[in-house]
Amino acid sequence: MNRLREWAYDHGWPEILPDRIGQVMWVLAHERDIDADFLAIYGIDLEQADVTGPRYFALAHRLTAYQGVMAARVEEEHDRPAASTTPTRTQAAPAGRASSETAEVSLTQFRAKFPGLVSVAQGG
Repeated sequence: MNRLREWAYDHGWPEILPDRIGQVMWVLAHERDIDADFLAIYGIDLEQADVTGPRYFALAHRLTAYQGVMAARVEEEHDRPAASTTPTRTQAAPAGRASSETAEVSLTQFRAKFPGLVSVAQGG
């Protein structure tokens, strides 16, 4: 056990480990979303496939590069106004009419809220 401790300290694990844990723990909060994206984007059913840990994290880390649930989550977080900024632009209804509200959302957010309603084609 002492040899293991010495090796860990020699390689800087006490300083590196907390950062590395933070880099991989985010998956616990998004397990179902990641599972859905693996199926939709990579065609990998995580309940059926045997994926190694390093491969899983490498693929999961790249999910935000594709149009999927994780990309929508990241964009939603990015679009969320900070406490000191003004909220999303809205438009009040004209006087005497029922209230209507217009809000700008990204295409990725719209696709996440209304799956199948919008499709994206790649031009050649």
